[in-house]
Amino acid sequence: MFRLRAAACLLTAALAGATPPGQQPAADCRGCAGRGSLPCGKHGKDLGLEADGVVLDCSVAATCRVCAGARAVDCRQCERAEVEAELQHRQQLARDWLQQRLARVDDAVGHHALVHLRTAHCDLVGSLKPATVGKQKLDTHALLHLHAQRLEALREDFRATLELTEADLPGRLRVHLFRDAKDHGVIGPRETGFGSAASTGLKQMGPEFVYSMWQDPRSLPDDEAVHRNVVHNVTHLLLSQMLPVQWVGNRGHGWVDEGLAHWFEDRHSGSCRNYCYEELLLAPGAGWKNGIWRPHVRKLVEEGGMPSFADLARRNTDQLTFLEHAAAFAYVDFLLSAHGGARCRDFVRALKSGQSTRDALQAVYSWNPLTIEAPFQAWIKAHYPLPGR
Repeated sequence: MFRLRAAACLLTAALAGATPPGQQPAADCRGCAGRGSLPCGKHGKDLGLEADGVVLDCSVAATCRVCAGARAVDCRQCERAEVEAELQHRQQLARDWLQQRLARVDDAVGHHALVHLRTAHCDLVGSLKPATVGKQKLDTHALLHLHAQRLEALREDFRATLELTEADLPGRLRVHLFRDAKDHGVIGPRETGFGSAASTGLKQMGPEFVYSMWQDPRSLPDDEAVHRNVVHNVTHLLLSQMLPVQWVGNRGHGWVDEGLAHWFEDRHSGSCRNYCYEELLLAPGAGWKNGIWRPHVRKLVEEGGMPSFADLARRNTDQLTFLEHAAAFAYVDFLLSAHGGARCRDFVRALKSGQSTRDALQAVYSWNPLTIEAPFQAWIKAHYPLPGR
C-alpha cells in the first residue's frame, strides 16, 4: 500500500506540473513557482478526493469544466509548452477512459448518472445513496471514493494476510454498487454472464472477477451494512483470483470459500451477516446468533455439537447450513490465527490445484479430516469466550 501511495503521489506531482529533472523553474512566476500549472480546485476540494493517492481516474474529474480530467490547470502567468502538452495528454486520456466506461455501463442502463472510478486494481462504478460515515455526510461521489479506498485496503489486507505477492493476484476487479435494483438488474447479468436480474448481488469468479449489487434498504440500510457486504463478496473474488485461478466453492470446498469471506467480514466489523445464496436467507430462522459467532462456537465445542470436519469438508458453498457457515469461519480462523497465513495459502493453493482435502491437509499440516478436530477444539476452548463472558 505504501508503494501504491508513493506512486500515486509522484503521478499527482507530475500532473500538478512538477519541474522535470534538470530544468530550472521560472523565477519570475510567483503564481505557480515555476511549475507551469496549478492544482485544479473545482472538484474534491474539501475532502481531497482526487489527491488521495488511490483513485487514478474519476468521472467527476473527467467532466470538470476547468481541468477536463487533468486535475491541474495551466498557469496563465507563465508559458511552459511541455507542461501544456502534458495537461492536454492527460485530458485526452481521461476522455478516452470515460468514453469506454460510459459505453460499457451507462449506455446499457440508459442514463449517465453513475460515478466511475479507476484504482490500481479495480474499476468501480456506483450510484449509492448519500450516507453518513462517522459524523460526516458524504454524497454519492465522495462515498464512491471512500469505497475505492476500502477496496484497495481490502485487497492489500488479503494479500498481506495470506503472504501473497502482487503477481499472485493477477487481473482487475470490477465492482458495481448501485442505488437502484433496475440498474443492477441490467448490469448484473450482463457483466457476470449469469444470474437472475431479481438477485440483490451477483458475482463472476473467473476468468474475470466481477461483483454487482444494489442497495436493498431492507438488508443494507446504511453505509456499515453496505461496506460489510462488499468486504464479504469481494473477498470471494480475491480468493478465486489468487493463483491458480479457480473458484473452490463448487468443488467440495465451500467451507474455505465462505470461511475466508466470513473471516475478513468479521475482521472488518466483528460480525458475520452475509450469505451468498439468497435462498438460505429465506429459510426459517435466517442467520445464526446475529452474526456473533465465537462464543456460540465455543459452546458447541464444549457440548460436542459442532459439525464433523469430514462432513463439512465435502460441502459446496450453496450446501452449507447456517451452523456450517459458522463452523467454516471457525476452522479458517484456526488455520490463519494459530498457524499463519503462509501455510493457509499453501493449503488453499493445493485445493485449487485439484488436491483432495485429505491430501492437502496431510501435505501442509500433517493432519487428516479426523485428526484436525482435536487441535481445532483445543484452540477454540483456549481462545473463544463462552456466551455471557
